[in-house]
Amino acid sequence: MTRLRLLVGTVAIAAAAANFLLIRWMLGFGFMGRTLIPGLADFSPTYNHGVSFGLLTPDGATGRHLLIALLAVITLAVAAAAWRTTTMLTAMGYALILGGALGNLSDRLLNDGAVFDFLALHLGHIPLFICNFPDIVITAGVILLFAGLLFEERGAKGVAA
Repeated sequence: MTRLRLLVGTVAIAAAAANFLLIRWMLGFGFMGRTLIPGLADFSPTYNHGVSFGLLTPDGATGRHLLIALLAVITLAVAAAAWRTTTMLTAMGYALILGGALGNLSDRLLNDGAVFDFLALHLGHIPLFICNFPDIVITAGVILLFAGLLFEERGAKGVAA
């Protein structure tokens, strides 16, 4: 169990650090407005003060502080769940979610309550959404959590039979 906790902490910190370094690297090289994959993905930086899809965008400093506090509480809840996990797959899932959450939280603390979104996804001329590295890491973590739950459930049924 201690090894899983060490893994969770290491992966989470690495993901948050990778976000910080990736942003600095991209801004340093001036990737503004570049097409990454024609018809699918562009580098289009923007600062998002809300959460996913710009929801819950706060008005004023009090709203920003409340949103950051709420996100910090959610991050602590994920960390508590990660602390209790007992399998490698769920540990990796929680680690990625925690790392993404820490990346977005640190971004908000450094950017006046905003996260740095930069990957604009679209299908041809139809815009889908814009996201950042922590969003991708969180999504991967959720997929691993679902996979862990699925495999744990199958394993438990196999043991019970």
